Amino acid sequence: MGARVLEGERAKLKIPGYAAGVYYKGEIQWSRVSGTADMKTGRMVGKDTPFRLASISKPLTAVGLLQMVEMKKLSLGEEVRKHCAGWPVKAFPVSLEQLLGHLGGVRHYRKEDPADQNNTIHFKSVGDGLKKFAGDPLEHEPGTKYLYTTYGYSLLGCAMEGASEISFEKWMKDRVFATVGMCNTGLDNNRGLSMRRAQGYRRNAGGEVEDCALSDNSAKYPGGGMISTAEDLLRFAEGIYRQQLLKSELVEQMWTSGKLKTGKITGYGLGWSLGKGPEGDREVYHAGNQQGTSTILYLRPEHQFAFVWLTNLEAIENRLPVARQIFRIFTSRAGAAP
Repeated sequence: MGARVLEGERAKLKIPGYAAGVYYKGEIQWSRVSGTADMKTGRMVGKDTPFRLASISKPLTAVGLLQMVEMKKLSLGEEVRKHCAGWPVKAFPVSLEQLLGHLGGVRHYRKEDPADQNNTIHFKSVGDGLKKFAGDPLEHEPGTKYLYTTYGYSLLGCAMEGASEISFEKWMKDRVFATVGMCNTGLDNNRGLSMRRAQGYRRNAGGEVEDCALSDNSAKYPGGGMISTAEDLLRFAEGIYRQQLLKSELVEQMWTSGKLKTGKITGYGLGWSLGKGPEGDREVYHAGNQQGTSTILYLRPEHQFAFVWLTNLEAIENRLPVARQIFRIFTSRAGAAP
């Protein structure tokens, strides 16, 4: 039934290709790929075809940074400038914890400047990518407002490099990806894995599928510039559940909502969106949307359940309802087959 749901969405929304999978009851229960990775060449999606993750990159980075907290290389309350020399003095100090929870006042994309989001400049490193926004003032005093920002995660990547004295890419590869066997996960850097990722598409004003806008993700690897497969992300979820990546207390801290200085709950933890499913238990997830991709990584911790859906079509709006539907299928008393 899971396949029927996703094939229905593919037909209805004209999704060229997707990869999806479910982790439940201690193992990967179901994995599926469907459709076209490259419409020009006819290349089909395979289980080892990476997709752009967009903002699913944020929980991956959050886990990598919290590993450093566990190893006492840094602490969440520290100012980002302690570890990231490329961040200039601002009107207010900004902490790592505030950046993880989108409370640091760092700007997001400028809507009035299409070139800001559709970046075509290649930056040679995470630190070099700070040039995109480091000269801009903070949008507000940290802790007073919630402002979702991908660039804030670029700052976190810079701090990780300063604290570990190795590149962000190497830390993630050695400490996160290799730990749980994520062999098809890396940076969208036009090298290696990214040379075989799924090509991206969008729908035009007439509803027809066309190539997406060009975008270089080198300015935002930590917050929106990684690639992966459905099965790799299920291994990531399993690594969290089995405490292979982080101790349980840090996982719970990661999945606890941030608060404004007024005490208002934000609904976002440290790299994860938080909520309650229709059945009343916790749902922990992150969606992603950028040029040529729409994605979701969806967890129900009380059930040890995870669902991944990666597509190569942007602006798919119903990812969370679909994730909840897949959850109901796989956890129903009837135990419906996929």
